[in-house]
Amino acid sequence: MVGFDPQFVWFGLVTGSLIALGALGLTLIFGILDFINIAYGEYMALGAFIAFGLNTEVGLPVVVSGAIAVVAMGPIAIALDKAVFQHFRNRSAIVLLVVSIGVSFVLRNVIRVVWGSGSKRFDVPIEEAPTYFGIQILADQVAIVVLSLLVLGLTFGLLRKTDIGVAMRAASDDTDLARIRGVDTERLVLYVWLVGGFIAAIAGVMLGLDSQLRPTMGFLTLIPIFAAVILGGIGDPVGAVVGGYAIGLLQEMSVVVIPAEYKPLVGLALLVVGLLTRPDGLFGEATR
Repeated sequence: MVGFDPQFVWFGLVTGSLIALGALGLTLIFGILDFINIAYGEYMALGAFIAFGLNTEVGLPVVVSGAIAVVAMGPIAIALDKAVFQHFRNRSAIVLLVVSIGVSFVLRNVIRVVWGSGSKRFDVPIEEAPTYFGIQILADQVAIVVLSLLVLGLTFGLLRKTDIGVAMRAASDDTDLARIRGVDTERLVLYVWLVGGFIAAIAGVMLGLDSQLRPTMGFLTLIPIFAAVILGGIGDPVGAVVGGYAIGLLQEMSVVVIPAEYKPLVGLALLVVGLLTRPDGLFGEATR
């Protein structure tokens, strides 16, 4: 245990940005397809490792390699749906959940085969963190927070200001009614995987910049992401983002009262507390 330090708030904001992005992508997929995709963590990891390969093996700048990885993960997410999930879409959510566990296992081991099991780092300069008002702030951390806010803003703009976004929201509320009203739900499935894949890659690359790249990096991030999704109300994008930032802040500031090695348990604890006290989510959206 340590005394309170404003540095923890900054760390919490950075961690919350990563969790919020992952939670947004996961809840968007749930809203249309009505299942929790356990493999979403591996989508994040795969996006990060594609960027890592382009950065360290091809020699591209991390910004360029990250952008290519983001563009690539959208079609990869669609391809995985066509190859796997589409064939089980009419089955129960439990079946899809089990299938996603299998996809998660396969993707994690593909990463191990291609890039190995050890820890990796992007080829970026090691910088000394300047101090502002007693808080050490790295340029990478600023980029994570700013890019996260930009992606969140663009995604909410898509959902609220475009025909595709309105159709997504309608299908999320009631897929059958949306289909009756003429919404092409099969095309919406493609759009949601595309957007979900983009967001997963962005979150994965930023996660790799913030720490290290490991084949298990996405899987280990799933608990706080799930906690954010459930705390915010499954299928509610706003709730998922708010839940993500809340968990990030509480997780980093928890070291004031508990040893740092127990930080990951904070997400699990909040998941349980949220289910017991706010089963309909922070804003009353039904957790289906």
